[in-house]
Amino acid sequence: MASKIRVYGKAQNRTALGIMHAYMTMYPHATLDDIRQAFPNSLNPDKGTAEIFIPAEEKGTTANWDGYFKNEDELLTMGDGQKVSVVKMWTKPSFERAIEQAKLYDIEIAQFDPAEKGLGKKGSFYLEFLNGYVPPQPKEEKKKGIPIWLWALLGLGALGVIAWLAFGGK
Repeated sequence: MASKIRVYGKAQNRTALGIMHAYMTMYPHATLDDIRQAFPNSLNPDKGTAEIFIPAEEKGTTANWDGYFKNEDELLTMGDGQKVSVVKMWTKPSFERAIEQAKLYDIEIAQFDPAEKGLGKKGSFYLEFLNGYVPPQPKEEKKKGIPIWLWALLGLGALGVIAWLAFGGK
């Protein structure tokens, strides 16, 4: 089967983050449980945390280091609206397992480039859609308002009042 999304990344951990964003692009209705099942903790035993994915509001670690991507543009948005953080630590073997797992979902990885070194420099990623793939769009919630049948009934009522006034309703 041909890949649907290619992830380009600078830095190994940012490329792993890109894999997770690609998955959510393909499966916008996925929940935290769904992505944990798609990318289980066993892929990354060296992560230094209990979970690969945690709700964004959780700290995730008692250690004195920030183990998760927490910036707004890094968070995953689940199908139920929940914001989720992805672990930052990806060793080479764990990253390679993530790449193999991604292939199960038609996600491929371009050769990642090392991030630029220096204070304040960080890696990045971007996604490319392949082979004519168009990702599904999340369903918009229906706006709550007056149902169409009620508008029709009100319109008929108004026409009735107008007819009554016009033709003899004195």
